[in-house]
Amino acid sequence: MINKIIKHIFQSDNYTLEKLDKGITNHNYLLQVNNMKYVVRIPYGDSTHDFNRQHEAIILKDVRDLDVPTIYFDTNTGIKITEYIDHLYEYAQCPYEDKIERCARLIKKLHEKPAPPFEFNPLKTLMNYKSKVKDPLFDLAPYEYILEEVKHLKHKQVLCHNDIVSGNILFGEHRDYLIDYEYAASNDALFDVMSFISENQITDSTLRERFYQVYFDEFDDTIRHTLSLWEAFHNILWCYWAMMLYESRKESIYKDIANDKYNALKKMKLEF
Repeated sequence: MINKIIKHIFQSDNYTLEKLDKGITNHNYLLQVNNMKYVVRIPYGDSTHDFNRQHEAIILKDVRDLDVPTIYFDTNTGIKITEYIDHLYEYAQCPYEDKIERCARLIKKLHEKPAPPFEFNPLKTLMNYKSKVKDPLFDLAPYEYILEEVKHLKHKQVLCHNDIVSGNILFGEHRDYLIDYEYAASNDALFDVMSFISENQITDSTLRERFYQVYFDEFDDTIRHTLSLWEAFHNILWCYWAMMLYESRKESIYKDIANDKYNALKKMKLEF
């Protein structure tokens, strides 16, 4: 199918596709055609995810000032082709000393956009992942009281990314990008803030404070408490997600992620 798409879009039979070592929910390829480079995203064929591609298409129109340019997107298959931009760093490899502040500005800009009429429900998502785990690697029952705490949070809905891992933040010399909006929908902005912090293992309190200083216009103990709740929740959520994928794919990367999330949860000083 992808070969047919490439030939149709670029009107050429002379192209190359090279597998990229990026992404854990999609196959990604470097496409070179007509002396240009592109990234091709092809979703996995399993059923462990339930993305709404129509929703993703709506979001892509709203985030064109944050995302890399999209050349092609199929709402039926999830196949996407975007421009390839040279000399970009992911968050983890980025050498820029102000990268934490740049992330704060990027995420704040996303959250200032209008909330779409569809939501990412963290609790529903977690319970969906949990229901698909038949043989859990870790017992999360002692920590699930946190889910009850999260149920009572009152928050303003904004456009959230909901998956701000290192590979979804790209830094350039003159511009930064936030990419991959498969999970994007209305949600609590603080869920997204803690998604970035926890997914990128930002444990240094000084770095966290630098982020907060740029992102928040006002910051108080209530916000700090809510962020702690979401941090614990993220560890539970993505531990279930990783255990689910490990069961279905038997790939060690998911076992490693589940282990990391479980250990991060155990290390937290939970005071709620």
